[in-house]
Amino acid sequence: MAIELWGFQFSIEEIIGLLLFGLAFLVQFVYLILLIKFIFSGKQKNKEPNLPSVSIIVTSRNYLDQLKELLPTLLSQDYPDFEVVVVDDCSTDGTDWLLAELKISHGNLKTTKIIQETDFPNALAITIGVRASSKDWLVYLSPLCRVNDNQWLRNYAQRLEPDKEVSIGYMHHNDATGGYKSWIRFENFTSYLLSGAGKAWGVAMPVFEYNIAYRRETFLELRGFAAVLDSPFSENELFINKIATKKNMVLQINKTTPISFLGETEWIDMVEFKKKQLMLRRKLSSGQRFFRSLNLISRLTLTATLVLLLIVSSLQFWILGAWAFLLVFETVWIAVATKKLGEKNFLPMLLIYKAFLPIINGCFIINQLFTGQKRKWK
Repeated sequence: MAIELWGFQFSIEEIIGLLLFGLAFLVQFVYLILLIKFIFSGKQKNKEPNLPSVSIIVTSRNYLDQLKELLPTLLSQDYPDFEVVVVDDCSTDGTDWLLAELKISHGNLKTTKIIQETDFPNALAITIGVRASSKDWLVYLSPLCRVNDNQWLRNYAQRLEPDKEVSIGYMHHNDATGGYKSWIRFENFTSYLLSGAGKAWGVAMPVFEYNIAYRRETFLELRGFAAVLDSPFSENELFINKIATKKNMVLQINKTTPISFLGETEWIDMVEFKKKQLMLRRKLSSGQRFFRSLNLISRLTLTATLVLLLIVSSLQFWILGAWAFLLVFETVWIAVATKKLGEKNFLPMLLIYKAFLPIINGCFIINQLFTGQKRKWK
């Protein structure tokens, strides 16, 4: 059966395909506009930077060698009012001796120690670090994190303005080890951009557990992690999700504020990484889940209807041209984002990864159903 519209003959399948293709195209175009808005949100205004007092909290269990590398850089930050708080969580590798030695020469280093394990190791270690801190803002790092130079904190804190409550910075895996480093790099990058677009829409979302910051007073007023202790991990991300709004949250997007993460990326690490992300998404609000799901569904619909219309439609070249325009438009702005976030040698494989992302997520969802949830110290 054919239907005539504007002098053209269309089959029912073709009309349905064109409607779905157009709707998916429109949704993806809106997502790209939100992404552009996020990219330009990182532009600094010409005004005197705000530099609030900052406590950098590092929780550690048996990371002696990593602390030897990280702490000298943190303690030498060019910043007027900051401290580094290290929580030694049941370490048995001589961490306490290193911290005692560093405290002699660095008055801005505070340390505290946990001597007995609990059922909530992450939440307890962070909470003790907060209690030991004394500054207005709390910034979280891991012993496996590395900062660019002694200007990192100054650049990061310039966005911690008086009307802000939450800050999320980018985290590289460029210096990580293992065969699955590229996959985690792609996942982090796409999640960060999607969260940035979500913030521009008014649906703020957590991304990382490190290079994040919020106000100490807010943590204490809301009794910290009391409302999220049912989660095996991601307490900090869930706390941020509880307090973040479009207006009080800032996502850092410039070359000077990202950190590097030196963790392993073998298969088991990739599985745990994906499981954690999928579990975290279950805790998101209905609006946040809708925003993520709509992006995924529209991408799948766009691809499926493209293939269908190339077979059944007489407008193949127009359809292919529209799809190519969207692809080029997306590639250009992703390239801008990679430059702003300091990622390199990224684009070709990233586009391939995004195409197979639904299949990858499906495999990990099945894996999670059969392996269950396991609480572990980070």
